[in-house]
Amino acid sequence: MGEIMGKKIIGCGLVALFVFLGLVGSGCVEPDDPAVATVRTYLEAKNTSDYNTASLVVDSKYQSKGYIMMTWTRVEGTKNKRVENADLSSTVSGNQAVVIANYTETTYDENVHNKIGEENVTQYFGVTNIDGKWMITKISTDPLPPPVATGPVKKTLLDYITDNAGFLLPAALAMLAVGVLIDRREKANKGGAAGSIMIQTTQISRFVKCVPSRMGAGSAGTVDVWIKNFNQQQYTGVVVTAAFPDGVKVNKKKLKFGTIEPGQTAKQTWTVKPSASGRFSIHDVTVAFTFGGKQYAGALDPVWLQVA
Repeated sequence: MGEIMGKKIIGCGLVALFVFLGLVGSGCVEPDDPAVATVRTYLEAKNTSDYNTASLVVDSKYQSKGYIMMTWTRVEGTKNKRVENADLSSTVSGNQAVVIANYTETTYDENVHNKIGEENVTQYFGVTNIDGKWMITKISTDPLPPPVATGPVKKTLLDYITDNAGFLLPAALAMLAVGVLIDRREKANKGGAAGSIMIQTTQISRFVKCVPSRMGAGSAGTVDVWIKNFNQQQYTGVVVTAAFPDGVKVNKKKLKFGTIEPGQTAKQTWTVKPSASGRFSIHDVTVAFTFGGKQYAGALDPVWLQVA
């Protein structure tokens, strides 16, 4: 409990401290374009079929979560496609913006392993600031007219923080110091080393894929785990673990990949045997590895087994 509290305090202190240092270094507040950030979130969600995240950045009056899911699945077939090398630019006028996204759309086979096609795509996004949050209100393959403001932009929490950054420095330093002390004390008591650097799900899902086979109740099936090393250095000590539901037997919960060289694709397989028909979730799918002398770890979304 103390370690968790220490990390939370460190996190709060760092946020405030980074905001202050950013202001001091630049002399003014120049955060990333929020309209661009909204579109980037949408495209990253598309790569992982994360309908929940996509629906949070698309105005519900324009597209509901159900509509996004149906369109991505039945019309665009995004399951085997990936958005890569996205270049985003924006034009903003008050509470309205137009974001132009140029990217490469790569299509893979059913195993999400072999590349079978590639296309350069340009999409235009209409983005509106609604109650302080930038939301996508239009998506088009045809150019959109320049944005024309229809109202003022409401301030967000980040705006208020940056406006008062000078007052945050003493509190930030205090929180940071207290958090570090608590965290170090807890680690010393446990006698353990520093933990792994955590990777967001959207990042780790770019190079790790879990592909279940068709399976029936009482019969063995498989879940292939593919890992692609897109970097110039090797991954070492690569391990994938997961928690399996009751009613699904597995030969071994830990998959040891060892070392994956630059450009190499590796595969390990869980052999599973569901005892009944239905839909089962393999959760807490965690990937851990060492890269560049540092330890990293991240969790994937649950893997769903459809058992006939």
